[in-house]
Amino acid sequence: MPGMPAIAALLLSATMPTPAPPPSAVPPGDQVTIEKLTVNGSGCRADTVAVALSSDKAAFTVMYSAYLAQAGSGARNQDQRRTCSLTVRLDVPPTLRYAITAVDYRGFAHLEPGASATLAARYHFQGSGAPAHSVHSFAGGLDDNWQVTDSAGSGIVFSSCGQGRKVDIDTELRASAHRADAPISHITMDSTDSEVASTYHLAYRSC
Repeated sequence: MPGMPAIAALLLSATMPTPAPPPSAVPPGDQVTIEKLTVNGSGCRADTVAVALSSDKAAFTVMYSAYLAQAGSGARNQDQRRTCSLTVRLDVPPTLRYAITAVDYRGFAHLEPGASATLAARYHFQGSGAPAHSVHSFAGGLDDNWQVTDSAGSGIVFSSCGQGRKVDIDTELRASAHRADAPISHITMDSTDSEVASTYHLAYRSC
């Protein structure tokens, strides 16, 4: 019969949990592709939105060129709320899964005293889990570039093995003024001087 140390080792190996597979190295560039499928919304036309993978494939970016909400003197009611709904498809090798770990949103805001603005954002892998949703508020007196980051934290959701996955990306910009004849205030999520508006950070894991 095996000795007690051997028996203990066997029992320990049988009861220890199997560790989760570690994140994989980023796959070669020619094995990862992204495609813009649909674009809809009052804040974006198809020709004003572009998507691209970073050179190291560790993120993809969404660039807007005409995404603006404004309120105050001269602004129409519909100008105060602008939306954009985008669907992209990210394909990776069948031996890998991927997840969005964090999102950086960038833009510019000019908000007169008493005005305010919000960014609402949502993304979702079609066919899995609940959408990731956030709302960010901006107070009057801001006249500068802005950036906010949403982190998935422990709620990271990986795509299924062996298939690409469509990702729905919905954003909304709102601007409000404290009175209708107030000086104009606005918030944008545009690309200016080659700066990207949104960066979706990716992690990969072996199947």
